[in-house]
Amino acid sequence: MVDRSTTGEKRETERGDRGSLRPTRRAVVKAAGVGTAGLALGRLSGSAAAVDDPTPRLGTDGKWIVTEDGRRVKLRGLSPASLDYIDASWFPKSQREILEHATDGERWHPNVVRLPIGEDAVHERGLDYVVDELLRPAVDLLADRGVYAMIDFHLIRPYVEAMAHGEGMVGDGWADSLDGLGFDPHVDTDDLLTEFWSAVAPAFADDENVLFELYNEPTLPVTWSSYGEHGPAVTTAEDEWLLWRDTAQSWIDLIRTDAPETPIVIGSPDWTSRTRFAAEYPFEGENLIYAAHIYPANGLPYETVERGSEGDTEEVGPFDPEYGAPADDVPVVVTEFGWDPAEEFEENVDSGTTSDWGEPVREWMESYENMGWLAWCFDDTWAPTFFDSPGEGAAEPWELKDNTEQMGWFVREWLEDTKDDTFVGDDSDWIDLGEHRAYDRDGDGLYEDVNGDNETTHGDVNTLFEHRDADGVQNNPEQFDFDGNGRFGFSDILALLEEL
Repeated sequence: MVDRSTTGEKRETERGDRGSLRPTRRAVVKAAGVGTAGLALGRLSGSAAAVDDPTPRLGTDGKWIVTEDGRRVKLRGLSPASLDYIDASWFPKSQREILEHATDGERWHPNVVRLPIGEDAVHERGLDYVVDELLRPAVDLLADRGVYAMIDFHLIRPYVEAMAHGEGMVGDGWADSLDGLGFDPHVDTDDLLTEFWSAVAPAFADDENVLFELYNEPTLPVTWSSYGEHGPAVTTAEDEWLLWRDTAQSWIDLIRTDAPETPIVIGSPDWTSRTRFAAEYPFEGENLIYAAHIYPANGLPYETVERGSEGDTEEVGPFDPEYGAPADDVPVVVTEFGWDPAEEFEENVDSGTTSDWGEPVREWMESYENMGWLAWCFDDTWAPTFFDSPGEGAAEPWELKDNTEQMGWFVREWLEDTKDDTFVGDDSDWIDLGEHRAYDRDGDGLYEDVNGDNETTHGDVNTLFEHRDADGVQNNPEQFDFDGNGRFGFSDILALLEEL
């Protein structure tokens, strides 16, 4: 880590005169005893529900990431190095080359790619450069390839009192000087977040394939630091989260001013490792997702293990309570994880193997249907890397790390295995009504969620009326037999209305 259809078979049914099954809209309204305004209530899905749209706008519903028509989505993907790093004149590959490689659809099959932007790009080149030259080409390329783009402001810095923390860190030996901290302590974190998202949020608010990752890794204060005014007051992990939430809520609100619908992925203090408090103390707002960063130094999901060198070990894990348990209540995406077995990483947080760490973590992540993930890093330099290259990195050619215990090949095969599983439960029954999909949400055999928005409202009555002649309805009368008389007709539309 550096900066670190089921349409069903046609069933014969006694219909009598088909003309008797064609009530007018006025007749529905009159018989139901409601006004047209009442009948039109509820969300009607449009193009976002189309089967041929691979990246419909995402939102959240409870613990799920969902499309506008209520289909549940599991994000699986990867991250390249920061786009500003890739854009350096000496870097051997272009952004386009890397993103096309990562989404080629033959060997690599992510449904989301993270797009990191480091703070140096903002300081040195400005936000016009960030938006127009780095992010816009990347977002458009991914949209053309049917892949979601997660714009990540790749900050690794204190979330309050940047200078006070910077001075304290230098004093304790984190770096030799303020210039060596990996962030600019002369720039206030609040000012930096405000500047970045005031430019990026409106620029990509209308891009339906985009998610925003607010802040890669808020670092300090944490329980074991004492810098600045806030440091001594933060004595528990809960204190960290509450201070972070109180600090970051204004940035969420800022984004929502310009991008009211775009999902926002939210990290947490201690390098995005305090996910467990998200369910108990959530942020205010809609379409919010919570991030987690997990490396072998965090241990295993359900076991306590010892890490470290002989004579200097510590017990770590299990980490399911920290990162898995909150997914029972809120959407969680692991926006960074990875490992490397090489000796040079033995003292690093990412030192691990496929058999001992990668495989159990894959099993754990896939056990949560609503937990997404993005592996780090689709690069030859920013560790842990998917690829090797000559020398110290930033070179060509890139060779996939295909040793059994490396992660490059493992992540590629994982994405291959799950390439058709973006939509959770998509192999369960649904009935195609054209621009809508009808679902049986409660398992009673009746498809009350006619417009597929994950609820039953007047909008479903409206959709059933307008699609009463659709093949999906006419070929599956039992699934729309809401009055229980053994056939589909006008009375079923009224019966569905009466259920509301």
